[in-house]
Amino acid sequence: MIAYGQLTRRQGIDPRSLTFAVVDLETTGLHPAKGSRICEIGIVRMRGDGTVLDEYSTLVDPGLRITNDEYHGITNADVKGAPAFEHVAGDVLAYLSGTVVVGHNVEFEDAFLTAEFGRLGINLSGVPGLCTLVTSRSQLDRYGYRLGDIASLITGEWPRASHSALGDARTLAWTLSKLIAEAPQPLAWAGPAPVVLPPYPRTGFIAPRAAGLRKGTDGWLAMLTARLPLMVQPPTPRLDAVADYQAMLAHTLADGRIVGEEAGQLAVLAARAGLTQSTARQVHERFLADVRARAEADGVVTAAELKELQRAARELASSHLISDLEEASAADRARRNGPLKGWRLLPVGDASGVVDVMDFAVSHGATVAVNVTKTVRLVVATDDAEDDPRLGKAAAAGIRVLPPEEALRLLEKEVEDARGGLFASAEGQALSEQLAAEREQQARTGRPEWHQFWRRTELSPAEYKAQFVDRYSDWEVGGNGRTAIYVSVPVPPRPVASPERGKRGAAKQGSGCAGALLIFGGLAAGLAEALRQILV
Repeated sequence: MIAYGQLTRRQGIDPRSLTFAVVDLETTGLHPAKGSRICEIGIVRMRGDGTVLDEYSTLVDPGLRITNDEYHGITNADVKGAPAFEHVAGDVLAYLSGTVVVGHNVEFEDAFLTAEFGRLGINLSGVPGLCTLVTSRSQLDRYGYRLGDIASLITGEWPRASHSALGDARTLAWTLSKLIAEAPQPLAWAGPAPVVLPPYPRTGFIAPRAAGLRKGTDGWLAMLTARLPLMVQPPTPRLDAVADYQAMLAHTLADGRIVGEEAGQLAVLAARAGLTQSTARQVHERFLADVRARAEADGVVTAAELKELQRAARELASSHLISDLEEASAADRARRNGPLKGWRLLPVGDASGVVDVMDFAVSHGATVAVNVTKTVRLVVATDDAEDDPRLGKAAAAGIRVLPPEEALRLLEKEVEDARGGLFASAEGQALSEQLAAEREQQARTGRPEWHQFWRRTELSPAEYKAQFVDRYSDWEVGGNGRTAIYVSVPVPPRPVASPERGKRGAAKQGSGCAGALLIFGGLAAGLAEALRQILV
């Protein structure tokens, strides 16, 4: 299916002008020829300049029992009700059409996609493909070339939602965009041009998995939503499953908080409903709107009801739906706890100036008095109210009496002083902003740390073969009839074999451009893992 090309320092097409389809698969085993099937697929369509155009992700019912869930976390229960590959084939073809297919293990993806499409009588060839494992080996001189290592090196962050198809596809897409944009020497695409793939009926049947859930700073539901694909044209969710999802939402929010187990249950129901980022947000917003309507049904939203709505809105990332209620409540709290809290003012007269002063004072926490008492701190009066007996009482009690203009200046200064605090400093604020600007400028002009691993010259095919193929082509460990044999594959531009394995999930023990490590006899799993770590 794949016609391999490469990113090279030699002449070629500017990769920023191309569209890439970054693909990752999770599978039931290593060998499609021996019956292993795809159980999850994730695709990120992006321009070479890093702009993400679309995403696609779904669990796939492999039609057989999954026995390697310890690698990717996908169980038989997870794929219950998920589409078979024949139901997603049309969507997959549409997402791959007109692109360069990318994988950190693109031969692995090639083998499985070829087998799956072949079962449907779809025989593809000449689809341009790029293996980032080969690219990173050819361009970078470092220890370890697995996806997590390369992603951490180039992006500065460890992958998120590893061992999920969409999570790893996103990681690789970001890594590729940084590599193209920040390489010390320009990289060009040397390979076949993208081709339009044949159409196949599209069902829009998806079951996206929200994997790698953590509470984070924004909460469980925000993380769940972010783990779903952001599709340009999301399919309509399945309504019966949406009802189940909303029922679980109500159950989890009943005590005001969501715990990890509940988030996992919501993720299962989100997959069964076929939710994407945008449709999940719509479901969350409809749910919160319905709850608000129930709270307002009696004409009053109590403080307890508002608190419940606020907790739910934070979890659902839908605070904008109750912002008017929160603003009214916040304004009331701010008014009662403003900088003039404790000030009790007595207005004398109803002139517009007096009214303006009182409006300002009350909006900043002051209260209004009717008569002169010992709690009154200021009397605001105009000249035409000099006959009011309350003025004499105020003078006798030693309470200040000011005209509106002076009273307003006094109160404004009091508010300003309260806001500034003891340590307010305009000079300090200016220095802080200057230092922040300097740091930002340094970050823009600084040399990325990963450039220190840039090879002086990229590896030629012969050098690549000598360094990553020949030295491992007959590698084996023997003893008591327990033998591990490393199987190599052809040299670049077609991905090749070596112990530097770049796959996740079921392929972590030896798939992808790195070929396969076949364990025969009774070699213990612990020993196999130890050997893998030594060689990687």
